[in-house]
Amino acid sequence: MNVRPGAKGFVVIGLVVLAVIAAAGSLLVYVRQEALMKEQALLARSLALQASELRDVDPFTSLKLGVAAVHINADAASRKALLESLLVLRREDLFSMDPRGASSVALSQDGHVALIKDADGIGVWDLSGMLADDPEGEAEERAELEGDYDDVDLLALSSDGRTALIGQDDGTAVLWDMTNPAKPTRSGTINADAAREADRGIEALALSRDGRTACVGDLDGNFSIWDLGVRTKPSRRSHVRLPAGRIRSIALDADARLAAILAGDRDVTLWDLSRPDKPMQLSRLDLPFNTAEPISVTADGGEILVGSSQRADVWSLADPAKPIHTATLDMPNQDLYGITLSDSEKIALFAGDGGSVPLWDLSTPSRPTNTSALKNYTREVSHIAVSADGEAALTASPDRGVTMWDLRDLPEMLEDPVGVACNAPDSLKITREEWTRYAGDADWTRYGGGLLGKDSLAACSIDWALSRV
Repeated sequence: MNVRPGAKGFVVIGLVVLAVIAAAGSLLVYVRQEALMKEQALLARSLALQASELRDVDPFTSLKLGVAAVHINADAASRKALLESLLVLRREDLFSMDPRGASSVALSQDGHVALIKDADGIGVWDLSGMLADDPEGEAEERAELEGDYDDVDLLALSSDGRTALIGQDDGTAVLWDMTNPAKPTRSGTINADAAREADRGIEALALSRDGRTACVGDLDGNFSIWDLGVRTKPSRRSHVRLPAGRIRSIALDADARLAAILAGDRDVTLWDLSRPDKPMQLSRLDLPFNTAEPISVTADGGEILVGSSQRADVWSLADPAKPIHTATLDMPNQDLYGITLSDSEKIALFAGDGGSVPLWDLSTPSRPTNTSALKNYTREVSHIAVSADGEAALTASPDRGVTMWDLRDLPEMLEDPVGVACNAPDSLKITREEWTRYAGDADWTRYGGGLLGKDSLAACSIDWALSRV
């Protein structure tokens, strides 16, 4: 017996068929979208990698590819690569042809005065021209400190750039009056406190922001505090001998009321210097590693950073008598040579081997963020300095020399790197030939190729082109 469906049955069957077709259509759309997203992610990764490879040899093309990568897939890796390409365009080698054995740098807090140690000696540099709005502005060496500084790499500069302290391997530190940078005057000398001549080499020094207080450490573990109120007659306020031996680093807060001292391999102690004649040890850090170096204290004395192999650790000093470990920063560098911080504490820069200077945002100390890096074509960065406002930095490399970095628009770059790069969008055009070379067989019309010109693609308009797909 044949049973024929009624009208309602046909309606139900029709609805089922339509539902199956709709589901199949939705599945096809989903699969297609997933395939496009995967293609875009892979293309963006490839463009970002190529942008990194071109950063030194062709920074402009690197910038174009970096912008394209972020517009195609704005993940953290693409944004970081673009930031690094932007930063490279803001560097200027002071010794572009002859590095002259650059080994150390110090920078005033406004970034306008620098001390630079190279094979010729210690130069006093005026960097204000490079921080001016004049595009023709240049850095200028104003003078050279008289004396034999072949084995010196300990330089300290007061906040206003008018007082300099230079450590020497004979157990003395020379005080210089740089009120007139073109005619610096040697004004006084600090003597180390080691009993034996063999132990008198100064290993660490620090100068207060106002240039009135100096802290000195030597091979024998002697830590002394000096009053520089009368530059021609520095007077020792106090002396402490640390049992851990060689003092390797001294860090001060902005008011020189808190000091961190690294002695021996890993002995980091915190000291109250509110009474320079009676410094008092507050605490000792319980380090999670066997060898420490370098150290740095934030301007407000609220945190301390301690470096080691491939890491740096942050301790909260809300109560300096009870430091609390808050974070660990993973570093690409096998060895760290220096840490420098801006007063805003949003910028931390790390010198070390490998030629890369990691840039970290410490505005939330418990959750530091590796935002980018200063990339230099060099084997290592031996010393680094940054201005208090974080707008200028200096890096010293034995094979490249000294590089100045203009970081005045860094906050804008961190907030919106594409916006900064595309401030002049017409200049960031990718030709058809370049697209084929770097993007392979990816359909360039999908990303805006040919829309604004037969043989060009506007890197800054890729997001608009993708929204029309």
